[in-house]
Amino acid sequence: MPRRDKRLASILIASPSVSLRRRWGQCLQGSFVIHEVAERVALEHNVEKLKPSLLLLDVTLPKLGRLENLAAIHRLSGLTKIILLTETPNSREGISALKIGVRGYCNRDIKPFLLKKAVEKVQAGEVWVGRKFVPHLIDELTLLTERQPKDLSGKAHSFDSLTLRELEIAHLIVSSGASNKEIASQLKIAESTVKAHLTAIFRKLGISHRLQLALFVITKGQTFSQPVA
Repeated sequence: MPRRDKRLASILIASPSVSLRRRWGQCLQGSFVIHEVAERVALEHNVEKLKPSLLLLDVTLPKLGRLENLAAIHRLSGLTKIILLTETPNSREGISALKIGVRGYCNRDIKPFLLKKAVEKVQAGEVWVGRKFVPHLIDELTLLTERQPKDLSGKAHSFDSLTLRELEIAHLIVSSGASNKEIASQLKIAESTVKAHLTAIFRKLGISHRLQLALFVITKGQTFSQPVA
């Protein structure tokens, strides 16, 4: 059952651990309507039904398969921002999770004040990762940048080439993971028009899929919020 005022944004906490759900929920009380689940079927049902603003997802949730089914869960509500919490954080899993669409990657034992800060930053559209993962993310960004084609004048592709509508669509994709259908509904345009704009965005930026778009935006305009410890 939700714990607070329904006028607040909702957050879904998914973990098999009662103590972790209680700890995470206590540090977020007053800021969100809090819902809890302890297994995957309930997780999928609540994500699809509630479409919460945020999902705190324990990677040890039964039948989740760690990252195996994460993309499917993300598709149930493209506007839900996911923070993945794991017992043994590592760069490979963290980067893979970010590629799928996760917006935060933390240790399950994260201190309450840091979890609250991570939630605030992700809710504001930023990405939250541990300090030690930043070099690996920079390496990933560097590889993508090196692969980006250059125009005839030799200058790298940039956002300067995008129209206002294309910038708007790029922002919706990166900030909330919105699908083409969701973007079309929000902007009151046809889904085919969104696809045409997206094709133009990819061509102008010299990229080929949404992950590259997200990383391109991050390296050009957004910052990684890092825990202090």
